[in-house]
Amino acid sequence: MTVPLLKGDMNSEVGLVRRVKTFLFQMSLRTKLTLSFIAVTVLSLSVMAVGYTVKSSDVILKNASETSLGLVRMGNQSLDSSLVRVEQSAINMHLDEDLFQFFNTENLRLRDITNDSDRKITRILQKYFPSSEDMFSVNLVTREYTFGETPSFWIPKKDYSLSNIYKIGTESRSSITWIPTYNLLEQFYSTAPSEKDQYVFTATRLMNFAIVRNNILIQMKKSVERPILVVNFQEFMFQHALEESLNVEGSYYHMFTREGAVLSSSELAGDPAKISRKWIANAISKKSGTEYITLGGQKLVVCFDTMKTTGWLSAVFIPYKNLKRTLPDMFEYTLYSMVIITLISVAVAALLSGRIIMPLIKLLRGINRSGDGHFNTYIESAGTKELNIIIHKFNQMNESIYTLIEENYTAKMKELEAELKALNFQFNPHFLYNTLNIINYLAIENKQSLISKMLVELSEMLEYTAHSPGKVIFSEDLNYLKNYVFIMSRRFEDKFAVTYEIDPELESHWVPKFFLQPFIENALVHALEDKEQGGLIHVTGQIDDTGRIFTVTDNGKGMSPEMIARVLEIHEDSGAAVSIGIQNVNHRIKLLYGPAFGVDIRSQLNMGTTVILRLPLDMAESGLRHLE
Repeated sequence: MTVPLLKGDMNSEVGLVRRVKTFLFQMSLRTKLTLSFIAVTVLSLSVMAVGYTVKSSDVILKNASETSLGLVRMGNQSLDSSLVRVEQSAINMHLDEDLFQFFNTENLRLRDITNDSDRKITRILQKYFPSSEDMFSVNLVTREYTFGETPSFWIPKKDYSLSNIYKIGTESRSSITWIPTYNLLEQFYSTAPSEKDQYVFTATRLMNFAIVRNNILIQMKKSVERPILVVNFQEFMFQHALEESLNVEGSYYHMFTREGAVLSSSELAGDPAKISRKWIANAISKKSGTEYITLGGQKLVVCFDTMKTTGWLSAVFIPYKNLKRTLPDMFEYTLYSMVIITLISVAVAALLSGRIIMPLIKLLRGINRSGDGHFNTYIESAGTKELNIIIHKFNQMNESIYTLIEENYTAKMKELEAELKALNFQFNPHFLYNTLNIINYLAIENKQSLISKMLVELSEMLEYTAHSPGKVIFSEDLNYLKNYVFIMSRRFEDKFAVTYEIDPELESHWVPKFFLQPFIENALVHALEDKEQGGLIHVTGQIDDTGRIFTVTDNGKGMSPEMIARVLEIHEDSGAAVSIGIQNVNHRIKLLYGPAFGVDIRSQLNMGTTVILRLPLDMAESGLRHLE
């Protein structure tokens, strides 16, 4: 039955919530930070304590599992070591001269095999395979006879070739084949009593004996029967190898073949049939490791490892609860640690909250001053690293705003100044052109045609110079260049001559303004300075697959490679070039068209100089004269 909530109860709950909110709102920031820090610390420590207890238990449990896995691996290594020695002994026995002489005969079946010959072969086998607790028997088997010891007469001297073991051995020509555990008596005696069961696992291979004579390997005749080596091991060899890994109460082991058949099990082992072949195949593919599984409702830790020689799987099954009993109790230790750390955190919370609040108060005051327009406000660094970063960024922001205001003011003043200069410049060229025209009229009246022509050329140059900088039509820049050459030829009294070889198609392309004049000037002032007459300057322009190529060639005194580098490069100490005009042209071409284009100078001392200017195609649109 549900009891409805009365209106008065609802109002009281709402009022309580409001009072709590009001109380929290009226608390100082320092108090809020302190309480929040304590709450977060206690909560975090509680979670960490629980997690640490669980995690530490898991780590210790994992370490214990890894220890058991290490013991399983040591057991497998011991087994592998013994089995590898068997394989090596079989290889060494291939070159035994006595065995070669005995078996390298085609009438072995007809030979009367005596006890002496059997004992001789047995002694040879013992030389290669010494007796041990784990080894049951070693034999060489032919179709007619079994050589070697037969413990308790369980291995027949005759008819061994009828067994499945012999058949497997005849097929093992290149290496040893390992046969899983089987009842030795059932191989030869179908009615053997169960109390006399003898379980063994076997190594077998076909023996092809040989000898070395005069560094030549002599093998047995092809028609001769090859004997079969059969080495039987006791099943308890597995138990001896893995008994140290059964150090936890209730643990047991199973050994499996690749096909999932059981090789061996300890006395306390559960039913191996409950273990799926899929799990066995998966464990063999992983080769080694630790897993948690559940068998018959019981959680188990399984430590498994695969033998290298045979590929068989050794698996030790440890009851999880029994393994966990061996772990130390971490709960009490964690509880005491949490209480101590909580008390320390309360003291630290009060200290840290103070270090956080005071710098925030300073920052708030600085923000208020900046809001009033005082952007030169600076706050001293204080508090934690994060607050220092905030204060530092605030100071940077104020400094940037202050600098921006100053720069905007300066830029505005410069803009006004530039406008005034522009107004003056509009007047000065007009006045200069009028003055030049008056002088030109005076020169014509006085029949000074040369002076008149020079004034006209100078007037056109000044008019061209007054245009905005940038790219211009090449025909205009070429006209300016010719005017410049005419005036300079008057100055130097015809001690040089300039020739032009220009592709007419180039005249409609854009070029950087004044891009050829610095090279003519450099040739006149420097290259031809020592010539009284006969100076030659040849200007060419053409179009090829890469774009446009202009050259300026003189027959002057030439330049060294060092001088060429100085002409094209800017000195880092002064920031200026030896030839400002040439470097300026090179720099402008690269800015306009990219680093693939520019100026190249080729020269030798006393052999003249050739300047090569490379530009891409840049056709001007119809009607355009200047590109600002």
